[in-house]
Amino acid sequence: MKSAVPLDVILSGFGYLKLSEERRRTLWTVGLISLLLHVAALLVFGSWVVIRSLLEERTVFTAPPPLKTYEPRKLEHQVKVTKRQRSSSRPAVMPRMVAARPSSLALPEIKVDPKVVRTSFQPKFKAITGIGLGAGLGQGYGLGGFGEGVSAFDFFGIRGRGEKIMICVDVSISMVEEERGGFEGFDRVRARLGQVIDALTEKTLFNVVVFADAAQTFRDEMVPATDANKREAKKFLAQFNTPKNYGLTSGNVRSVDLGLKAKGGTTRLDLALTAAFLQGADTILIISDGLPRVAKDITADQLAAWNARLEEWRKANEAALRAYDEAVAKMEWREERVWIPPKPAQPAKLRENGGSGGSGPTEGHWATRRVPTRPLPPRPKPPEMPESMKWWTLEDFFEHFRLLHEQCYVKKGKKPPVVHAIGYGIDKEGADFLREFTKKYNGSFRSISRIQ
Repeated sequence: MKSAVPLDVILSGFGYLKLSEERRRTLWTVGLISLLLHVAALLVFGSWVVIRSLLEERTVFTAPPPLKTYEPRKLEHQVKVTKRQRSSSRPAVMPRMVAARPSSLALPEIKVDPKVVRTSFQPKFKAITGIGLGAGLGQGYGLGGFGEGVSAFDFFGIRGRGEKIMICVDVSISMVEEERGGFEGFDRVRARLGQVIDALTEKTLFNVVVFADAAQTFRDEMVPATDANKREAKKFLAQFNTPKNYGLTSGNVRSVDLGLKAKGGTTRLDLALTAAFLQGADTILIISDGLPRVAKDITADQLAAWNARLEEWRKANEAALRAYDEAVAKMEWREERVWIPPKPAQPAKLRENGGSGGSGPTEGHWATRRVPTRPLPPRPKPPEMPESMKWWTLEDFFEHFRLLHEQCYVKKGKKPPVVHAIGYGIDKEGADFLREFTKKYNGSFRSISRIQ
């Protein structure tokens, strides 16, 4: 039996014991530091790999359901034909023998006398052609059931399908501001919308509506997506938000009495959606850059309450208002040249509030105006009308389109439309609104800053 070899003998074989005490300590130190560095590197690299795998976004592709399901329709067709044959007054088809040559068939001998059989039931048969029955069932189930009018679309990354598609496009002046790429940026938006239109199949019905301070539809009702209609729809879009024609102050879409009453506004998405609901769209696609501002048509009681509040404010500030008017009457004025800086294009103001149509950009220039020789005293500011009395809230939108939905879909036995929306350089308030609205109508929302 062999004994274990001592450690000092092994080390002496490698020359370790021949080293000095100082070199041995140095060797141990270097080896220990190398081991620690390797362990630390392994921990850092392993942690990085694990964290990256946990944080990495996983993309899952889900194949959409097939547009056409033929087999169930064939089975349904076969079952219906069988039921019709059973309920028909024609005699059932019985098997019979057929011979290629009559001489090769020998019939058995009948040894009984033939008799005339008479019964009380003598049906009268009516000739029915098999070709007519087959063609009628085939064509009827083919066009209606196979969904040949369904079109798949890719709306700025949102994918879906629809048979009656309404495309709602915001053409307000803010859509061509510099932060969204200006007019060139909107040209790219228009090109992407053209691709959506081009992808529609011929049997799909569609329409386009643009909106800003008003709303205008491409056609008064939905039309088939033929090549001619698609060309005309793209020409319709091409005339809006160009350097010579921006915004929209009048259109052919009017408010209806089916929902809440509105009294003007800006970014009139409510009018565009109203047109889509009235035309029975099953899919609505929206691209907009801001929150719709729809002015409420306040009731007589609300107006009376507001006027009473203003009267109380006037009484409480009567002395301050009188002092301000007297100071203005005694004020001395002088003329002074001032520089008027350039201004971008301005959207139209509410006509109901005394506003007017939008204006184009202006260049900087010098002007002469009258200014007071000393500062005027501050004038008391009247209280502002509450937001709930001025503009529709999200709940008002939901209520308006709930009423429209009952009239345009529920009473006609139709499903509610699916609404998808793109926020184009949109702020948080507008994005929150569109996200909640699309969620209400089982759609998707996506925010994009610019289109390259």
